[in-house]
Amino acid sequence: MAIDLLTTSGINSFINSYIKAESEKRITPLKTRQNKYNKLSSAYSNLLSNIDKLKSSLSTLKLRDASSIFRAKKAETSNNNLVSATASSLADAGSFTIRTNQLAKNDTLLSIDRISSASSSITSPGTYSFTIKTGDGSGSFYTSNVSVTLSESDFISGNISYQALSEKIKNAIKDDKAIIASNSVSGFNNSSGSFKLSLNGTETEITYSEGTYEEVIDSIVTQLNAITGVTAEKVVEGGNVQLKITAVNSSKYIQLKDDTGTLLTQLGVSSNKEIAASGVITASSFSPVVGSTQFSISSKQTGYNFRIMEISDDQTGGLLNEFGINLGATRQSFVQNDDGDDTAGFVYSESDLNAKLLFNGIEIQRDSNTISDLVNGVTINLKSVFSQSDQDVVITIGTDVSAIKSKIEEFINSFNSLYSFIRKNSSSVSGSRGVLFGDSTTSSLNLILSSSAYTSLTGFPSDVINSLSKLGITFDVNNGLSISDSSQLESMILSRTSEVETFFNNTNGFSETLLSKINSYSGASGYIQQAISRLDTNLNQINDSITRIQNQINKSAENLRKQYQKLQTQLASLLSSQSLFTNNLG
Repeated sequence: MAIDLLTTSGINSFINSYIKAESEKRITPLKTRQNKYNKLSSAYSNLLSNIDKLKSSLSTLKLRDASSIFRAKKAETSNNNLVSATASSLADAGSFTIRTNQLAKNDTLLSIDRISSASSSITSPGTYSFTIKTGDGSGSFYTSNVSVTLSESDFISGNISYQALSEKIKNAIKDDKAIIASNSVSGFNNSSGSFKLSLNGTETEITYSEGTYEEVIDSIVTQLNAITGVTAEKVVEGGNVQLKITAVNSSKYIQLKDDTGTLLTQLGVSSNKEIAASGVITASSFSPVVGSTQFSISSKQTGYNFRIMEISDDQTGGLLNEFGINLGATRQSFVQNDDGDDTAGFVYSESDLNAKLLFNGIEIQRDSNTISDLVNGVTINLKSVFSQSDQDVVITIGTDVSAIKSKIEEFINSFNSLYSFIRKNSSSVSGSRGVLFGDSTTSSLNLILSSSAYTSLTGFPSDVINSLSKLGITFDVNNGLSISDSSQLESMILSRTSEVETFFNNTNGFSETLLSKINSYSGASGYIQQAISRLDTNLNQINDSITRIQNQINKSAENLRKQYQKLQTQLASLLSSQSLFTNNLG
């Protein structure tokens, strides 16, 4: 038996048995405690998550004034196919009538139609430019300067077709950027001062001093490039320099204004609002009949105040002239001619561009079919022109019971999630105890939840809403809160809105009261996080102990292995001597 023990397999078996026995005696109790603490820490983390969800729903219910969810309004229309509407919390309850006589339109300019393959009268490569002025929505205008570059490869036998030319114009409009470029100058600026750069109305002051134009422009470029949304550069042309400013976003205008000195005048810079053509208009080429090309330009926004005001070539024999739309400020009407050339011009008259409606019988005009500045807090969407037989649409603004009820339901769900989690993990069923069983922290939290669910608020008279039960919300010790009477809740929200609001969001109301009680359980310094921190400390200590003891066991096992291996060697030597002695006797 002793000889078997000193075999290699016998030694391995003995060492493994030793490690197992020592581990069960010294490490298994630690791992049992480690597992318990891990489960407890996980439970606390889930508890904290549920508390945070309840706090979030209570924070929503306690919002006041314009942010109060109890101010939620809805708009209902008598004919949603003709007019729709939405309402914010700023809207007042009431009703009004709408009758749409004209929808707002995008100003549209159509060229004459050309034979697609026919050659235009443009025969020279180069850069051609044109200027478009559009309304800015406030009675002033934007300027867009569009450049079209024609290269040698665009021409076939010295000619460029109308179809190719229309594509060039369309793409130039699409790729256009708002650029302010000064004159190319040299010499000395003898004035100092400042001007403002306006980026879509946001103004930044730029200062300058006396010096050479190169020095002045260098300083201005540095200041401008510190502004998000614009890029600036100094362009050197021989001995001259030029200031060039570009707006990054095509939907935003740039403007230089309010020069206190004379620099902008010296540089030849206007105070126009420069905007990318692509920010205010769209362009397209199409074929009204097979083999023909026609060109259209439309304003991106509807209404008279966003109309196309001017469109002009910057040079004689320009590209717009090829399509009959070098109109300047002339607003001629488009005329389609089936027997000859069309007359280029505008599809709509200026009086056709605005939406026209009757509001409670009063004539109203707006640039857009979406109107948000007529009734406070209400957005009206005009969908169609009324026929003679259509009745005026009645729009009614009232309390949005469904939206308010849904927020209360969110609170109930978050309350029940926390309550049921505590119940499940704190109870003892058939001898099986929950991980939080006997935990005083969760027991006190459970008491707070249950008492808040069925008790009346302090300081609220009995003849007003002072408890959840008066809203048709009841509490059951097994399941938590539920809406036992949905009709009662909806009726209270509709007919006693201010009382419901006061109950939930008053400084002494339900939300604040419950929040003040559960706040101490959450957060970095709350009871739950403190408990998690203590568990983490214990777990770290246990992990260290397991590592230390495991190392001790392994070291002892290795020492035992060496001792037995030494005995194994001695035994092998004895057995060898015995064999030799026996052979000699034989």
